[in-house]
Amino acid sequence: MEKNKIKVSTFNFLKKAINIVFLVWMILIFIGSIRSTHLNIAEVSPELFTLISLFAICIVIYFASNNIKSFIKNKVTPLVLGYKLTLLSIWSLLLIIGQIVFIAQTTTTIGFDVGGVVGQVIYGTSMPNYFSYNPNNLPLLFLENFWGSHFGANWVSFNVMSLLSTDLGFIITILTARYINKNSMYTTWLLSLLLLGCFPYIIVPYTDVLVLPLVSLAFLGYLIAKKNNNLYIKLLGSLLIGIFGTLSFLLKPSSVIFIIAIIFVEIFYLLFKNKKVKVFYIISILLVSFGSAFGVKQIYNSYLHDQQYIKVNPSMKKPPELFLAMGMVGNGGYNTMLTNTVNSLKTQHEKKTFAVKQIKDTLHSYGIFGYLQFLLKKNTNNTSNGAFGWLQEGNFILAPATNRLQQLVYPNGSHLLDYFFISQIVWIILLVILTLGYKSPQKLESIIMILKLSIIGSLMYLLLFEGGRSRYLIQFLPQIILLSGIYLNVYFTDNMFVKNSD
Repeated sequence: MEKNKIKVSTFNFLKKAINIVFLVWMILIFIGSIRSTHLNIAEVSPELFTLISLFAICIVIYFASNNIKSFIKNKVTPLVLGYKLTLLSIWSLLLIIGQIVFIAQTTTTIGFDVGGVVGQVIYGTSMPNYFSYNPNNLPLLFLENFWGSHFGANWVSFNVMSLLSTDLGFIITILTARYINKNSMYTTWLLSLLLLGCFPYIIVPYTDVLVLPLVSLAFLGYLIAKKNNNLYIKLLGSLLIGIFGTLSFLLKPSSVIFIIAIIFVEIFYLLFKNKKVKVFYIISILLVSFGSAFGVKQIYNSYLHDQQYIKVNPSMKKPPELFLAMGMVGNGGYNTMLTNTVNSLKTQHEKKTFAVKQIKDTLHSYGIFGYLQFLLKKNTNNTSNGAFGWLQEGNFILAPATNRLQQLVYPNGSHLLDYFFISQIVWIILLVILTLGYKSPQKLESIIMILKLSIIGSLMYLLLFEGGRSRYLIQFLPQIILLSGIYLNVYFTDNMFVKNSD
């Protein structure tokens, strides 16, 4: 009896600790976001300012008039709810058409790492020794080379691949929400459309967006394995976890932090909730998951060993310690001086030794409180930008803006600040939902804990390693959108979107 009390007490403590850490972190991000320069209404165009003013007037009229409130509540809301599937489908179709037009109107050469990889595929040339320094981008190179060989090696073709990956990732996330809770699908769908409506990264064919469907499929696989009683369906889910989790890791290693969160929470519940488990099921799931993961990794290693497409020098590889060292200086982002110094060293031992010394020296110069202050500033750099770091790293687009859509997203675009303002509002809406969603429905408790722990782990990773800009948040959007959708359903759907049912 005493042992059970200790278990319950420990379980409640750890659960409360996760909730508090998550809530505090969301508040910090929210504070950083509302202080962002992107939220400066004085810098938006007259057209957008007029729209904002009209919207504000409508809000004031709504709250000032009981008749209008009653009309919207009794007439408009039921009508919208009755046709929610149709309305969301129409919005989705319009969004896809808009995305296609956007690609047609804004596709251009992209610089930095994106240009390094695409340049190799299109022209057979990249930055000198790029893949020797960055072998982590070899899976991206092989993927884009495969796509280019079959669908055309040009920027428009690669952007179509980027668009498909982005939309497919969000579609799978919406289906995952449906698998969790029927009504959560609608709110997750709504938030996905809101976010994708101001997401120009579909013209940047890089790992941030290309990994999205892989992450979403791996998480869906976990839910299939968890929620079904049929062994064969559980094994299908396990197969999805193993295959797509490994592919996510190969394309962008940090994207699989959610798998660590899953393992932690499952062990957590197993130890402290006295759950009855079928050992045979657990062993089968683990064997299939790890077996398929091992198989995918071996296939990739064999391909890497046998391929003749690109030659790399393993001794030139940047060590992980470099990314820790870069994450501790400046704004916590890419550091040219450190990178060039490490690249100039001959052996992996020399590179690691230099990076470790840099880490120790930096920590010593900060002191405990200085480092904590640095982390607070870096957290803002990592998370406050609602445009997910668009142009934050510099002008990776050099072409001048010549049409309306380019004016929205190109560096010299006359409406770039409009885009920044709108995307910041959307990001703040998501943060408000995540911040206010501090209570969990009992039946969704474990899922919500996994999502929270996954987001916490992702933010912690960005704090420790190279970060400094919010572009890195893109790979974690499936978890962010899914949790936001669940919370929006729990707290706001009664009056806003869907009737409460499971």
